[in-house]
Amino acid sequence: MNTVDNRGLACPEPVIRTKKALDNMAAGTLISIVDNEIAKENVLRLANSMGLSATASKEAGVFRIEIIKNAGASVSSVPEELLACSLPSKHTTLLVKSDLFGQGDAALGQVLMKSFLHALNECSVLPREIFFVNSAVRLTCQGSAVLGKLQELEKKGVQIFSCGTCLDFYHLNEELAIGQVTNMFSIVESLTQADHAITI
Repeated sequence: MNTVDNRGLACPEPVIRTKKALDNMAAGTLISIVDNEIAKENVLRLANSMGLSATASKEAGVFRIEIIKNAGASVSSVPEELLACSLPSKHTTLLVKSDLFGQGDAALGQVLMKSFLHALNECSVLPREIFFVNSAVRLTCQGSAVLGKLQELEKKGVQIFSCGTCLDFYHLNEELAIGQVTNMFSIVESLTQADHAITI
């Protein structure tokens, strides 16, 4: 595991240093450490722009961003907006609480969920992240009827997270097929920091 300590560095240096470290890696995990919100958001956006999985955690005012690079991942240039040293525009976080959309008939709920994710893919403005909790974690696991829709969203930069406690409860730990495992603290932190939080 490689680490880049960007504490005390002025923007856009954390983004540039993180990008350089990723370029020098064939594959593996990189930890980028930053000490301010702007740097954290821009490093996460850098990872998304490169099609890499990234998660951030905070402790004692310091952000640790874990970026996973798979073998064969393409190298891209740093988007100009990440060099502007500003926070990204307002963002939306989506919380999905069930593998069914709405209450009522289960078969209809499955159809509506698939339709919802299809429609979401067609939107010009997408949520920054989607959290799946309770039975909704079934949607991110092998055999899910909407896995293709979620993969399309992930390719567009949407971060996919599944509740670890929920995966454990439903015995799906080994079945996760997309995104990252997260915890309740990270979910609450993201929901409270989002400009818009939508629950379905």
